[in-house]
Amino acid sequence: MPLLLIGSCLAGLTLTGTDTVSTPNYRQKGTDPTILSVSESIYREFKTTHTAWEAGQHAEVETVNRVSADLIRAIHQRYSDPKAMKELEEFTWEVHLFQQKKVDAWCLPGGKIAVYDALVRVTQSDGSLAAVLAHEMAHVLLKHGDARMKQILKEFLGGKSLQAALSAKPTETRDFFRMAYGNGDYVGVIRGFSVADEKAADRLGAVLCSLAGYQPGEAIVFWERMRYLKGSGRQPELLSTHPVDEERMANLRRIIEEMPGK
Repeated sequence: MPLLLIGSCLAGLTLTGTDTVSTPNYRQKGTDPTILSVSESIYREFKTTHTAWEAGQHAEVETVNRVSADLIRAIHQRYSDPKAMKELEEFTWEVHLFQQKKVDAWCLPGGKIAVYDALVRVTQSDGSLAAVLAHEMAHVLLKHGDARMKQILKEFLGGKSLQAALSAKPTETRDFFRMAYGNGDYVGVIRGFSVADEKAADRLGAVLCSLAGYQPGEAIVFWERMRYLKGSGRQPELLSTHPVDEERMANLRRIIEEMPGK
């Protein structure tokens, strides 16, 4: 059966006390119900137009299930504050492994996650896969896509609210939504997240990996591998929205050095 992870069942967990690295706060303002509704609709549509592997059909379904479950638990550990927990209750986590030639993964508001099997062939370990998924989850937790969608509404959709834009221009608005959150075939259509957003997601992603029981340094291993693929002329789709340069790698190393036990 397809992967299905419900976050509400993890709500009782508390922070372990091992998180001593300063990370951006989870924005406890509640998620716009319209955003959650559009995310659910787009994810459901993606599932109908792309092949999602089921358990027994692909050896890595269990891997993706296990790693994502570990990270979801870590998120609930990291955000044990009652206000944050209340917002996390709006998330209905769902993860699928899709048959795709692209090296990519993405996460929509509400915890809708797609992992492409081509990515799993590149990550090569649970730790590296955790680093990628934690980074994508961090973008959602920090509402980076929400900020981009707000800017798109202002610049391209007449300053309307998301709900009003959907009523006036449903197809165009949904396309912009996909762009804002880096969904599927729309990855790379617009520029990636800002350098500041990438750094924030790297930092929070490292914390989540650590809380989930993975080595944060696996992120460096993965991104170095991605740099190698780029240099070989096979640029993975993930690099179109998550560029890797010396500054980013140096920042990642600083983050890892700050982690507990270093």
